[in-house]
Amino acid sequence: MEDGSVLNRHLMSWLCMVWWLLIAYSLAHSTVVDLEEATAYCKGIDLREITIKEVHGYFLSGEMSVEELTECYFGRIRALNPSLNAVISTNPNARKDAIELDLKMKRGEWGSLYGIPILVKDNIAVDGMQTTGGTLFLQDIFPEQEAIAVQRLRQHGVIILGKANLSELSGFLAVDTKSGFSTAGGQTRNPYNLTSDIFGSSSGSAAAVAANLAIAALGTETEGSIIAPCSVTGLFCFKPTYDSSLNQGLIPLAKTMDTVGVLARTAIDSAIMAQAIATQPYLERTLLNFKGIRIGILEDYVQPHIKLIENGLLELEAMGVELVRNLTLNIPPDYTCSIQMAMLCEFGPQIQEYLKNGTTRLPSADPSIQNLTSIIQWYRNYSSSKNYTLVMLEAALPESCSNEPSLSLPKHRLAIQHDLTEFFTRYNLHATLVSSHPLVSAFTTANAAGYPIINLPVGFTKDGSSASVAMYGLANSDPLLLKLAVAFDAKSPARLLPKYLN
Repeated sequence: MEDGSVLNRHLMSWLCMVWWLLIAYSLAHSTVVDLEEATAYCKGIDLREITIKEVHGYFLSGEMSVEELTECYFGRIRALNPSLNAVISTNPNARKDAIELDLKMKRGEWGSLYGIPILVKDNIAVDGMQTTGGTLFLQDIFPEQEAIAVQRLRQHGVIILGKANLSELSGFLAVDTKSGFSTAGGQTRNPYNLTSDIFGSSSGSAAAVAANLAIAALGTETEGSIIAPCSVTGLFCFKPTYDSSLNQGLIPLAKTMDTVGVLARTAIDSAIMAQAIATQPYLERTLLNFKGIRIGILEDYVQPHIKLIENGLLELEAMGVELVRNLTLNIPPDYTCSIQMAMLCEFGPQIQEYLKNGTTRLPSADPSIQNLTSIIQWYRNYSSSKNYTLVMLEAALPESCSNEPSLSLPKHRLAIQHDLTEFFTRYNLHATLVSSHPLVSAFTTANAAGYPIINLPVGFTKDGSSASVAMYGLANSDPLLLKLAVAFDAKSPARLLPKYLN
C-alpha cells in the first residue's frame, strides 16, 4: 500500500511537471495577439484602453486594489514586452508602493493619480532605479536626485512600474541606428505594425502606452522625441511650454530645449498628467465655450490627413472655434540646421557636468567615463558598436564647436519666437494645426521656440498605420490646447487597439 502511495505521488508529480511544460510550451509559441488577449483582464475588468477615471471608480467601489492592478500590469509587461522591447527595467519597489497606497486610501487619502500605473523614459531619474539612457556604460552610474517631474507625480500618487526604452542617448548615438534602438533595451517596436518605424527617442514610452502596458508615461522632448512616436501610435501626447525645472533630473541632451512631457491614450488623461507635473493650474481655468477661438491650419502640412481630421474640425466649428485655412508659415530653412548644430554643442559640456556633479558611481562603474571624449572612446572599444558612425557625438566635441553666436540656442529661440508671434498676431490665432508625422517635422518650429504642443490622433490609414496632427500655440497656452484636445477627443475619437501586424 505504501509503495502504491509513493508511486501515485511520483505519478502526480510527473503529471504536474508535464502540465507546466505544456503551458510553458504554449506560452512560448503563442502569438503576441494571444498573449495580449490572455492578459487583458484583471479581476474580470478589461485593462485595454482603461482610463484614469475608470480605474479610480474601481478602486472606490472595492472591485480592485492598487496592488492587484499593479500585478496585472506586470503580467502584461512580462507577456508582451519580449515582442515590443518597450520596457528596459521594472521597478522593484512598485509592489511595496502599491500596498502603501492601498492603506492610505483606506485612511481616506487621495490624489488625482492615486494608484495609476505609469512608465518613465529611461533618461529620467527615478529613485532606486538605474537611469541608463539606453547605454551600457551608465548602468552603474546613478543620478543623485530624482527628477522634479517624477517627484511631482509621486505627490499625486502614481505607481511607477518601470523605465521605458528609448533611442540610445536620446538619438545622439549615431546616424545609422534606428529610432527606438538602445544597446540596453533592444529595438522598440510599434504595436500597430511590428516592422514599421516608431520614430523619436521616447519610443518605448509610446509603444508601452499604446499597447496598454501602462495607463500613461513620461517622455522627454527636445526636437520631436515625444510627438513623433505618438504620431504613429495613436496617442494624445503633450509637451508643455518650456520650463527649466522640468529638465532637472534628466540625462541632458540640450537643456535649452529638453522638456519632460506626458503620453496617454485619451486627451483628458494627458491633461491630468500634465497638470500633475505643472507649476501652474491648467484644469481649474474655466472655459465655458470656444467662441472666438481661432485655429490656423497649415494646409500643406495636414493635407495627407485632411479627410481624417475633417469631422473633428467640423465638431470644433460647431463649438464656436473659427478655422483659418490655407495658411503658410515661412521659417528660414537654415534655422533647422543651425538649431541642430547648437544642440550638439550644448550636449558635450552638459553631459560632462552631469557625470561629474550629478551622479553617484557604484564600484563596478567604468572609471574612464568622465566626459564626451571618453564616451566616444568607450563606443569605439565596445564590440557591438564598433561599426557605428559616431559623427553626431564627434560633432559635439569641444573642438568641433565654438563660441560663435550662430551656435547659440537661446539666440535662435528668440528669433523663432519672434517669427511665430508675428504669424499668430497677423492672423489673430490662438493655435495652429500641422502634421505631426516625423518625416514632415512641421511641429519642430514650436519645439525650438519652447512652445506647447499636443498630438491629436485622427484615425488610421489603409495600411493600418495611425495618423495624427499636432496642435501648438504660443507660450503658456497650455490650458487652451489641452481643453481643445479634450473637446476634439470627445467629438472625434480615433483610438483602435493595436493589431501587432507582421
